[in-house]
Amino acid sequence: MKYNILFVLSLLILISCSGNNQDTELISSAVDCAEVNAENRPECIRINHIQVLGTHNSYKLKPHPELVSEINKSLDGWSRNIDYEHRPLAEQLGELGIRQFELDVFADTAGGLFSEPAGALISGDEAFLNVEEMAKPGLKVLHGQDLDYRTSCMTLISCLSEIKEWSSANPSHLPLFIMIEAKDGVMEDRGPLKFTKPVVFTDELLHGIDDEIREVFVREHLITPDDVRGGYETLEEAITTIGWPTLAESRGKVMFALDNTGRHKDLYLSGSPNLENRVLFVSSEPGEPTAGFIKMNNVLDQGDRIKEYTAAGFLVRTRSDIPTEEARSGDTTRRDLALESGAQFISTDYPEQSPYGSGYIVTLPGVKGPARCNPVTAPEYCEKGLLDE
Repeated sequence: MKYNILFVLSLLILISCSGNNQDTELISSAVDCAEVNAENRPECIRINHIQVLGTHNSYKLKPHPELVSEINKSLDGWSRNIDYEHRPLAEQLGELGIRQFELDVFADTAGGLFSEPAGALISGDEAFLNVEEMAKPGLKVLHGQDLDYRTSCMTLISCLSEIKEWSSANPSHLPLFIMIEAKDGVMEDRGPLKFTKPVVFTDELLHGIDDEIREVFVREHLITPDDVRGGYETLEEAITTIGWPTLAESRGKVMFALDNTGRHKDLYLSGSPNLENRVLFVSSEPGEPTAGFIKMNNVLDQGDRIKEYTAAGFLVRTRSDIPTEEARSGDTTRRDLALESGAQFISTDYPEQSPYGSGYIVTLPGVKGPARCNPVTAPEYCEKGLLDE
């Protein structure tokens, strides 16, 4: 990867000052950014000053064609909204410049719960039947039980290990943001098709997400709520007072967030109402003590609020398209509004051109790398060269 000269200089300065203390808080108040110059500029660009592309259901593969044909006999067009897929995670990182992922997880406390998806049995999809790693207990990654089960990495551990391997080989990368959705929704049986009943997430199982993340990533590889909150009472107070960590101190690191709100969020916060000792950030509105990251998927209705929240210092994820719709129509309204909104994470199913002939694609305007200066939040001294990896 190409190393920007200013970044290398700033990294050397950080290394020389850090000693061996790997638990040092990420927030750096020593740098005076009131007067920005060539020397301190790299240390004044913060995580919320950039915009990157992410993928939606980043692990997903298309349904097996024989399954589509078989079910179309009684339910024509059933797979229209799930007829998309993504490259393996490492390829998305290395070849497409993706810096934000979304992973869906189901709990499997005994192991083997998703070893024989009904759809795989119907279609003879041997690659997803009785796979050894699916027989073990742990969090499994798939979009939906039995029908939309095909995935490029089957367990949370295997998905994160793929990301970790790429990250370790590319230590100057911009911070990665990984959203995790805990799934336990029940699907009603359809005639002879019997759906697997998922394990309902409890607070213990949700906290188990942290455990699996820590199994893959060592502490100094993570940016956690504790790091960002530092000595402030709440996360919101920290980011609106001093701001997010700088890129210089965040390169090579990974952040995680819980995609769920409502019951799952409340359970995750049990015992740690201010996200103490937790790995995941949670989507919280301004005014909540855990406010820092906000999921705002509908830019058509939320565009003005996204600009307001990002200008106030919050991180926002929004979506540039909904499954296969813009990819089929070629309508770029949602995409263009998302890019203009100031959301730091623009999630798409089409970082490459749509296969439906519409020409639809989502890229960052005016840049070839994985990030650009955020159109709403970036300070005037932000330059593309400061974002190079």
